[in-house]
Amino acid sequence: MGRKNNLTAVITDEKLVDQCTDITYPRVSGLKNKAVQTEINELIEEQVNKVLPKDNCQTSTFGKYEVKLNQKGLLSLVLYFYTIPEQAANGLNIQKSITVDLATGKVYELEDLFKPGSRYRMVLNNIIRQQIEEKGLTLIREFTGITDNEDFYLTEDSLVVYFQELEYTIHADGTPEFVIPYQRIEHLLRSDSPILRLLED
Repeated sequence: MGRKNNLTAVITDEKLVDQCTDITYPRVSGLKNKAVQTEINELIEEQVNKVLPKDNCQTSTFGKYEVKLNQKGLLSLVLYFYTIPEQAANGLNIQKSITVDLATGKVYELEDLFKPGSRYRMVLNNIIRQQIEEKGLTLIREFTGITDNEDFYLTEDSLVVYFQELEYTIHADGTPEFVIPYQRIEHLLRSDSPILRLLED
């Protein structure tokens, strides 16, 4: 993997503010491959545009972000949005994440991390079910298992899978996250999984 592992991105704030919108989102710079840099920024902007109010400010939207990982050629970030209709008592939290290779621009889906046929979903489902019980989450419908493109992000030491607010749990539980240390899934990773870079010394 060589020098690609040493890549990091420069992250700066971009702001989108008007009478019904107040969103801070990341801008990626500092990459030698400007085409990849442009692709990543367009992907971020696409996620922001999806939540912008389209009802003449009948809904207000707020947003912020966190960089969860920016090392060894990998960027994993989370966009947090909160939308609330005018005169509504409660709004809705929306969480989106992007995990991308800074050298190639490849955007990772959950299934890209694991060996084909590894039954990784069964393993993750069992871990998530255990954590649902441990956290005392209140389900509004039965948890039937994750998909191959379930929402996730990466940190230095863990895979974090999450569900949208009200997808499985009550409003008061917010956006439930399930932290899965890499050591618990290392045997399931494909040979080119980005997680393996993070496990290297």
